[in-house]
Amino acid sequence: MRMVSRYKRRRANGLTLIELMLALAGMSLVGSAVASMLLAVSYGTQADKNLRGLITKQMALRSRLSAAVRESAMVLEQGDGYVFLWGADADDSGTPNLSEITLVEFDSDTRTLNTYRAPATLASDPAYDLALAFTTQTAGVKGSADFPATRWASDVSGFVVTLDHATAQSARMLGYRLTLVAGDEQDEVVGAAALRNLEDE
Repeated sequence: MRMVSRYKRRRANGLTLIELMLALAGMSLVGSAVASMLLAVSYGTQADKNLRGLITKQMALRSRLSAAVRESAMVLEQGDGYVFLWGADADDSGTPNLSEITLVEFDSDTRTLNTYRAPATLASDPAYDLALAFTTQTAGVKGSADFPATRWASDVSGFVVTLDHATAQSARMLGYRLTLVAGDEQDEVVGAAALRNLEDE
């Protein structure tokens, strides 16, 4: 009788296979719940980070685009995803020189917004005809040391320019809509600015 009771007590202190499996299953459920919570927190943090990045980029781009327009006297040419701006007629020639031109362009292949401007050390400063297409006239120098690109933004999915006049060179107001992407977040930079009067120079 004494041996049987010792055996029963020893058996009562151990775990059966079923109990062990139930304990493991419970731990697995708890682990899955913790992992799901950590994933949700991580996703929320990333989403917040993307949103903050979009807002910062939006403010910087609105400031740059508006400043570029306000510093310009004329829209030389506007098309799908680009705009040529004439800053000032510095030599009073009545025609824009390369050093006076700014091109703002969306590159759909690299999903970037770039600006092209001549450097201060420009050796040759060709003049361009107001009546001819500036995309054609500047094609030979675009992207070169005389008219290099500066990236304003990456992760851009669209750039639309609207003018207050059907003829680009007669426009006095320029509006823009720029679409930015960061992860699953998407936002638009929308703004408008008036050009400086060419006659006030």
